[in-house]
Amino acid sequence: MINLIRFKALAYREILRFLKVINQTILSPVVSSFLYLSVFGVILGNHVEKIGTVPYISFIIPGIVVMEIIMAAYSNASSSLFLSRYLHLIDSMLVTPVTYTELVLSYIVAGIFRGFIVGICIWLVSLFFAPFQLAHAFMFVFMIIGIGTIFSGAGLLVALWSEEFEDLSIVTTYLITPLIFLGGTFYSIKMLPPLLYKLTIYNPFFYLIDAFRWSITGYSEGSLSISLLLTLGLAVFFAGLNIYLFKSGYKLKQ
Repeated sequence: MINLIRFKALAYREILRFLKVINQTILSPVVSSFLYLSVFGVILGNHVEKIGTVPYISFIIPGIVVMEIIMAAYSNASSSLFLSRYLHLIDSMLVTPVTYTELVLSYIVAGIFRGFIVGICIWLVSLFFAPFQLAHAFMFVFMIIGIGTIFSGAGLLVALWSEEFEDLSIVTTYLITPLIFLGGTFYSIKMLPPLLYKLTIYNPFFYLIDAFRWSITGYSEGSLSISLLLTLGLAVFFAGLNIYLFKSGYKLKQ
């Protein structure tokens, strides 16, 4: 059972934490995305007019938005939990009546909220480069919530595993960032040679980006059924695994 009063208080605390440093948590990814759109969208867009039925600039916007949502959700959860462990702030939470489910979900909700704000801001900035598009509003919201849940959960797992603050960046540097760039963010997978094409369709990030692209532009290069099942399955998996690890006291109870 979830006590809504406790849950709201925990979620509010986490949301307030990143809103206090809005220059780092919100404005920074918006500025970097503006640069991506300027360089890749405008300059390359003059040479690659369309991908499928979609102008190149409109094609890359969803990928950039997903990339920043992922980074926002992951960094919000991982940094918050790691600092709580490092400063022993989590100790006081573990002796209160707060349930492990409420604690995990508060981190996840805050990550979703930060990812949602970042995603919407970048999408609004993209209107300076391309006309308004939103083909499927329900899928748009579903994918933001799903992606936010997945990578908030991933951030919590890494924060539990990490021994040093620098460990948090290992996953983003060597796993998340490469898979995002190789997941069709800036190009169509139909442009790839057969071997790379086969490797890409096994990249889960491709399906997240592709479904989000479909929600905005109506254009898709993969299976939407796989995208939906993958998003829902990973979200439930990461949330459930974190609740289990919190209950078991993994690296929380010293």
